[in-house]
Amino acid sequence: MRFLRTPSLARAICTALVGLQINTLAYPAYADSVASSQAAGRSLTQQSLQAFPVTQPMTSLEQLYPDMNSGDTNELQSVFGKDTKIIDVGTKANTRLQTENSMDGEAYRVLTDSSARISPDLSKDPMFNQADQVRSNDYMADFKETFADCSRTEVFEQKKKKAHVAKYKTCERLTDLTGSYTFKHDYAIGIVEYVDGQPNFQSCGTGCLYVWVGTVGDNYWGGHCKIYEEYTRFKIINPQAVIKAEIEYAKFDDYFEIHMDNQLAWSHTPGVFPPETAGSCERGTSWQVNPAKDVTSAFKESGKVVTFKTRTSVSGGGEGYARIKITYDPAKAVTDNGWGPEEHLPFFDQVNDGFCSNVSVTCTENPDTDGDGCATVSGVTVCEDALKPSPQNSIPRFCKAVSASADCSFYKGPMKCYKDPQGVEHCPQNNGGNLDSCSTLENNKSCGFVSQKCIKGAGGNNGCYAYEEVWDCGYDTEYETIVNTGATVDCPGGARCMGSECFDTSNVKSGDFAYAVAMLQVAQFAEHDMDCGGDGTDVNQANDCKVFKGDAMECKKALGGYVDCCEAPESVSIIDYVNLTMNSLKMASSLEALNRTGSLFSPGYWAAGTNAAISGATAVVEGQWGTVVDAATGAFKKTLQGTIEQTAISKLQTWLMQQAYNAMVEMGATTAANAVFATGSNGAVTGLSANAAAVLNFIGWVYMVYVIVDLLINIIWECEQKEFELGAKKETRQCTFVGSYCASDSALGCVEKRESYCCYGSVVGRIIQESAHEQLGLSYGEIEKPTCEGLTPDMLSKMDWDKVDLSEWIGMLNMAGHLPTANTVSIEDLTGSGSGLGEFSEGEARKNTLDRNLERLDGFDVDAVKKKAEENLR
Repeated sequence: MRFLRTPSLARAICTALVGLQINTLAYPAYADSVASSQAAGRSLTQQSLQAFPVTQPMTSLEQLYPDMNSGDTNELQSVFGKDTKIIDVGTKANTRLQTENSMDGEAYRVLTDSSARISPDLSKDPMFNQADQVRSNDYMADFKETFADCSRTEVFEQKKKKAHVAKYKTCERLTDLTGSYTFKHDYAIGIVEYVDGQPNFQSCGTGCLYVWVGTVGDNYWGGHCKIYEEYTRFKIINPQAVIKAEIEYAKFDDYFEIHMDNQLAWSHTPGVFPPETAGSCERGTSWQVNPAKDVTSAFKESGKVVTFKTRTSVSGGGEGYARIKITYDPAKAVTDNGWGPEEHLPFFDQVNDGFCSNVSVTCTENPDTDGDGCATVSGVTVCEDALKPSPQNSIPRFCKAVSASADCSFYKGPMKCYKDPQGVEHCPQNNGGNLDSCSTLENNKSCGFVSQKCIKGAGGNNGCYAYEEVWDCGYDTEYETIVNTGATVDCPGGARCMGSECFDTSNVKSGDFAYAVAMLQVAQFAEHDMDCGGDGTDVNQANDCKVFKGDAMECKKALGGYVDCCEAPESVSIIDYVNLTMNSLKMASSLEALNRTGSLFSPGYWAAGTNAAISGATAVVEGQWGTVVDAATGAFKKTLQGTIEQTAISKLQTWLMQQAYNAMVEMGATTAANAVFATGSNGAVTGLSANAAAVLNFIGWVYMVYVIVDLLINIIWECEQKEFELGAKKETRQCTFVGSYCASDSALGCVEKRESYCCYGSVVGRIIQESAHEQLGLSYGEIEKPTCEGLTPDMLSKMDWDKVDLSEWIGMLNMAGHLPTANTVSIEDLTGSGSGLGEFSEGEARKNTLDRNLERLDGFDVDAVKKKAEENLR
């Protein structure tokens, strides 16, 4: 009896639930009452949970199954993940439970006994008949009316967006300072600088200077009561050094006074100065006095010219002069404003960095120095280290003027020889004449500045003499796309919720249609641009696979000249590139879908698949499902008289290649088409050429064949073929610019410039690589030998794909008419009459894949298949 309580409880719950369902269905008017009682039910649930809180997690089997014997889960946990031990535990349990008198034993024996019973056919059982009635149209209509499901309707808007297709161009700005120059060293030593009068300076020790005013001597004037005046003017040059200035000594005969800037500064006999005043003209002596007159204020203004005037009244013979003592800070007695003119000083930078020849530098004005390299100027002694360094080591620091000249055309000279595609050798000479090739781009309103960088090898410790600039002369294109702006939710039924679970009405936005299409193409390009090493058949090499591997390419320019092998060929068209790429991608993807060996054209896998299909051909065809290819593509009729045509796949492959061949011919790439595909005597495609079947990235290879055999052959290209290929890839945005460097044998600098790129098999590959480098911090390596490795699966997994900007590729697709829209990706266009596979429908209008599958299901007995499957399982 102990087993009855659980079934009894279950039976009671089921009866209650059925009763609830019958009442609700029988009386739709009560549906809203059910809905209105939900709040009360949720409240009761919460009260129950609060009344019986689970304070501790269940950690033992007794808590889960109270009737069982004591035990724990340690034994089961110890064997987790260990197949041998699990089997051993299971075997022991089987033996024990066969006879054990316990709940577990009884349950085990019920299960084993039921498996040995003969199952009756219950397909006609009344229980199932009742289920059929519930599924009947009348019953379901009533049910759906009351319990109608909430529906979400996605809201889409058609919007116009702009995409920018970049067109990067490089140019150079060179510095050539060839010429003759005169430079001045603007420095001042001392406290005062003589202007006019009688200059007389005398050092009185460190930080001490005597400045004399008047004529130093004895009895050099004569007369009776005669006045003599002398002027001495000084310019204050380093007032910050002055500590104190005073008139500390004077000698005269008979009367004497000193004027400073037309003001009386000191007089020996104030108010008495005959003959201008009363008094005896002859005083009968020669005076030597110490006035101690402070005149510091006169020496505190930089650039000021101070005028000292001495006046002497003489009778008989006499003289008159004075001495000013200046105490100063020697460290502040020098002012050095450097060399000029400033705009010509880069001349010395270019000379010192070795970018000039025939250099001549001469100092034309230099004061005398003593054995210690020091010079005394205006009574102040200063050594060389007190002055700023000269612009060149050969010029003394005390030098006041320099005459210099040099030839700084470091970019002129012979370039390296090379051969053009016609085999003609070129050995160009760079004669310069184009120092600023950026002015044209600068004045072009369609071009925008991107960056500026010094060309590697065109600079030194003091500066850069050849800058490279990048400008974008691209354009915008407008395209239409469909954007999911959210969703609306409708819940028409009376029962809107079940407990606390209601329909989620949150508005979740997604990306636009064009971006989704571009992301799908990323996967397609990655599939055809993958390198796993070996022959691609070893699954153990999967971790070594890399996608979007690039090639390092470079081109040359005559720096500052007119030879330019980096300019894109004018005949290259982005539209041609997109057309050719998309046609090649479509063909390659279709063939790959038929042949999944990892190698695009190896027949091994398909041969095995074909044999398997042939072995069960009759059953498959008669079972209304057709061949594998027919089910996927609808390419062939399902009625094949009991056998599958072994050449079906070959015909489809040939047809796909023929379409790609025709597309190339239509765009004028006949020579390239013949190089990619093998054709018979009647011009029909028979397969791929040997070269095409051997390449890894078929899509990128086809475009380069077109560039070489259809474009290069029709123009005169005076540079190397690899530079033409690079130019075509640059023009179609397949390359990432790494940088430029100087590559020449010139001892002076940079006659030839090389631009370095990483070029990829597609625009999509370049976009993904650039985003990966930015997000993951990857490096392109050295400019001379850039690293253009592919991306590993681990790298791809670490990328934030929301940050990958595919708008440029979307814009290119739009320009070439290859951007899918909602109107061009319908089931009819993709798999029906618009798919291009009409010729495989044997004259009939091609049906889309939905109609074809519905036709295959016509008369198909699903119940019989299910019954048969059940019997097989038993």
